[in-house]
Amino acid sequence: MGITKVIEKEEEVSPEFKDLLASLPKERGWRTPYLYLYQGFWCQPKEIQSLVSIRKHSAAQDENIIIIIATIPKSGTTWLKALSFAIVNRQHFAHNHANHPLLTSNPHQLIPFLEYKLFANNDIPDMSRPRLMGTHMPMTAIPDSVRGSKCKLVYIVRNPFDYLCFHMAFH
Repeated sequence: MGITKVIEKEEEVSPEFKDLLASLPKERGWRTPYLYLYQGFWCQPKEIQSLVSIRKHSAAQDENIIIIIATIPKSGTTWLKALSFAIVNRQHFAHNHANHPLLTSNPHQLIPFLEYKLFANNDIPDMSRPRLMGTHMPMTAIPDSVRGSKCKLVYIVRNPFDYLCFHMAFH
């Protein structure tokens, strides 16, 4: 992605969030010009905008079936999403069903990311029906309404040394 596109993406942040960004510590980023320290972790501007929207607009109820798959990048997210989708939807699609969604769709399409798809661009999704969602947010950024409810939460943490070795070998 060229530097022009990166700058354009950062400028897509709404005006009220520009004030918030201006108040946060920042360091040079790799996908965006800057990363900002927000609630103890480094984020891109659009992620912060989504996180604020998630906290503001998500209110998990105990009767909701919300399964959030929380992983750090490159820790088995795609595999875990496919497995979770198959388990939750097994009564609708047998494993040998010719039209099983996993045969035609990427698991990331079937289980969207909270911060990159569902709450991106100030969108507010319908959270009333049973939902499967993914996130790369750290546990501290998961809304209190979700952590304090009886929602199912699968949180995967990969050994940091293993993660570093993976990136050294494959990037």
